[in-house]
Amino acid sequence: MLAQPIVVGIDGGPASVAALQVAIREAELRHSEVHAIICWPADARNDDSSSTRCDSHERATQILEHVIGEATHHKADHVTIVREVSQSYAGPTLVAAARSADLLVVGSTDRGPGTRHSTHHTVEHCLRYAVAPILVVPWTLAVLDERDIEMDLPQAAVAR
Repeated sequence: MLAQPIVVGIDGGPASVAALQVAIREAELRHSEVHAIICWPADARNDDSSSTRCDSHERATQILEHVIGEATHHKADHVTIVREVSQSYAGPTLVAAARSADLLVVGSTDRGPGTRHSTHHTVEHCLRYAVAPILVVPWTLAVLDERDIEMDLPQAAVAR
């Protein structure tokens, strides 16, 4: 029997790709499926600095499929990804979907004061109103991989 789904919000940017990757890993561990949701009209993220207006069901579907392709590296996966394109506000839609979920995963492109994107409001709404546990995937996970992170350990610690 499958566990409750992992719900993930998608906006088209690198943080939502990273969030979907995390959701897929969690679904594998929990033997559940992923429920990927994109909402429109909204600003769809092209990257961490620019956005385009997502103002149609067709465009939202294209963005969702692109993010799924990027997150799965265009390979078939053994985790089922249920797709939802919703003409509604992201925050309330994700909160409603997460009522029967094991986990809600959202990506954050917020880099601090003065750089708030529309995703900040979605994340804030989810943190305030969702009843499911929430995992916020920071934008840094989207732009860094393990090879980019260098550990600066003192020599004494390495020698032990």
